[in-house]
Amino acid sequence: MFTKTETPYTSTMEPLPRQKGPKVAVLLCVIGLAMAALLARLVWLQILQNGYYKAQAIENSTRVTFLRAPRGNIYDRHGTLIATNKQTLSMIAVPAQLDDVKSLATILAPILKEPYPKILATLIKAKGSGAVLPVVIERDLDMETVSTFYERKLFLPGVDIIQDVSRNYPYAEITAHVLGYCGEITSAQLKKRAYRKMGDVIGQDGLERLYDDQLRGIDGEQRVRVNAMGHSLSAATAKPQITKQSIAGKPIVLSLDLELQKAAYEALGDRSGAIVAIDAQTGEILAMVSRPSFDPNAFTKRITPALWKRINAPDHPLFNRALSGYPPGSIWKAFTLLAALETKAVKPDTKLHVSGGISLGGFFFGDWTHTTGLFDLVKCLAWSRDSAFYQMALKMTPEQIKEWAVKFGAGRPTGVELRHESKGLVPDSAWKERVYHEKWYPGNTLHMSIGQTYVQVTPAQAARMFAGLGNRGRVPDLHFVIKIGDRQIPPPQPEIVKTHPEYLKVVLDGLKAVVASGTGGATRLGNVEVAGKTGSAEAPPAGSKTHAWFACYAPADKPRIAISAFVEHGGHGGSTAAPMVKPILEKFFSVARPITDEQKIKAGEAVAPRYGKTSENRQAALMVYGPNQLCVG
Repeated sequence: MFTKTETPYTSTMEPLPRQKGPKVAVLLCVIGLAMAALLARLVWLQILQNGYYKAQAIENSTRVTFLRAPRGNIYDRHGTLIATNKQTLSMIAVPAQLDDVKSLATILAPILKEPYPKILATLIKAKGSGAVLPVVIERDLDMETVSTFYERKLFLPGVDIIQDVSRNYPYAEITAHVLGYCGEITSAQLKKRAYRKMGDVIGQDGLERLYDDQLRGIDGEQRVRVNAMGHSLSAATAKPQITKQSIAGKPIVLSLDLELQKAAYEALGDRSGAIVAIDAQTGEILAMVSRPSFDPNAFTKRITPALWKRINAPDHPLFNRALSGYPPGSIWKAFTLLAALETKAVKPDTKLHVSGGISLGGFFFGDWTHTTGLFDLVKCLAWSRDSAFYQMALKMTPEQIKEWAVKFGAGRPTGVELRHESKGLVPDSAWKERVYHEKWYPGNTLHMSIGQTYVQVTPAQAARMFAGLGNRGRVPDLHFVIKIGDRQIPPPQPEIVKTHPEYLKVVLDGLKAVVASGTGGATRLGNVEVAGKTGSAEAPPAGSKTHAWFACYAPADKPRIAISAFVEHGGHGGSTAAPMVKPILEKFFSVARPITDEQKIKAGEAVAPRYGKTSENRQAALMVYGPNQLCVG
C-alpha cells in the first residue's frame, strides 16, 4: 500500500540531479589529459630522445680511456733515432668512479711505495678534476708494482692499469742538454693550456719543450665494457674498442751529427765543461755537449729521492754550460787585434816589444811568460803575449773593442732554439757606471783586451764568432732544426761584417800560426790546416786553476767546421782544451789516428784467439802484436 506521500517507481521517473553531470565530465577530461601527457612523454623518451639515452646507456656500461698518441721521433742529420717512444704500463684513476679516496689511498700507498698523503692528494685532485677521461696517477710501472696491483685490484674500484707510451732517449746523457726531457704537466702549466689534461706528459726542457706542439700529436680514445665497479665484464669484453684513432706527432730532424756528439762527449771525459761544433757555413750545430750531464729517461717516471739529490748536486748536471757565459781569456785577443787594426791603434806591420808585463797607475799587469823580444802582430797572437795586447789597449777605448766583438756575435744570442741562453757580457764605460756606479779605468781596458774581468762569452758564441772570422766576416746564426714533418726549415740568413781585408788577414794569419807554431799545436791535423786560439781565463775562487778554452775552425782557408771547447778550471787552454778538439776534427775529416801501444794490447787480447785458428792468421798476428799477445792452442 502506498501512502499519499510515497511515490512509486515508474519508467517515467525523473533522471539524477543535473548538478552531478559536470563533475563526471571534468573527471573524464583529467583522465584524458593525463593519458595524453603520458603518451607524449613516451614519444619523447622512446622516439625523440632515443639517441641521447642510448648513448647514456652505453656510457654507463663502458669506460672511456685515452689512446696515447706516439710523440714524434727526433733524428740526427744522418737519420739516426735519438728520441723515440716505448710501450709502458700506466696506473690510471677514473674520476667518476672514485668514491672512498681515503680507502683507495691506504691500499695504493704501499703498492706504489709512496707516502699516503701524497697518494691521497693525487686521488682527491683526480676526483675533483671532473674529467671524463682517466687520469694517470703513475706511469712506466715495473712488473713488481703491476703484480702487486692485480693482487688487490678487487678492492680498488675506479683504478686500473692500461697500456701507455713513454719517451725514450737511446743516447741518454750524450744528447740530454740538447733534447731536454719530458715530464708530467704541472698545475701551473695546466692553467695556461686548457686543451691539455691532468696527467699529460709534455716537453719540459730543451727542444722537447720548444717543439712540444709539433711533437705531441693528438690522443685517440677507446672503450671497454665494464660493470658498476668499473671492472671488465669478461675476458671477451676486456679488449678495448678504438673509437677514435690517435694521430702521431711530427718527426723532427736535427743538424746534430751523433758521431761527433759522441766524440765531443768522450773528449770532455769527467771534466765540467762544454764543447760546441758547428757547420761554419750554415750555422747548423753538429755537436753540443755539456758535462756533467743527466739521464733524461729518469724524468719519464716518478722522481726518486736519489735522483732528486743527484740533479741538485753541487756540480749542477742540469746546467747547460754550452750556453752559459764565462770569461773567455785569450781567445778574445783575436777580436782585440782586429779592433786595434780597424781603429788604427796598430798597423799590419807594427812590431811590439813583449816582456813580463807593464805598469800602469801603480799596478803591474803581468804577461803569462817573461820571455822578451820584438814580435810582429802575427807572432803576438800566435804566442798570446798579454804585454802586446796591453799596449794595443792603451790606444783604444772599451767601446772600440766592444764594437768589433759584438759585430761577430759577442754579447748577443746566437739564434739557437734553446731556452736560458746567456747573452754573455761585453762591458763598456756606461755599463760599469750603471752597474757599479764607478767610472771606467784604463786598467779595465787592459784587462778587457785579454778577455778578463767583466767580459763573458758562451762556448756557443765562441764557435759562432770564430766561424765568422774564418768566413771573412760572414757570421752564421746557430740552429738545430732542419726539418719538421715534411717541411724543410731553411737556414737563417748569416750576418755580414765588413772588415778591411788587409787587417783581417793579419788576424787570420795569427790564428793559423797559433796551431802551426804557437800555443795550439795540440790540434795540428795532418793535411788539414786548422786555425784557432787558446785561452786560459782567471776565475774565482782565488787560487783555483784557470778556465781552459780553445776555439778554432778548419780548413783554415775555407772553413767547414768551427769548434769551441771549454773546461771549468781546467788549467791551460793549450794543454787541456785544445787536445779535446783534435779527436772531433779527426772524426769530421775522417783522419785515421795512429794506433797507440795501449790500443794494440787491447786489440791483441781481443783478437788473439781468433787469429790463432789458422797458420796464416797466426803469422799476421805475430807480425802485428808479437808472440806475447797470442793465445797458443
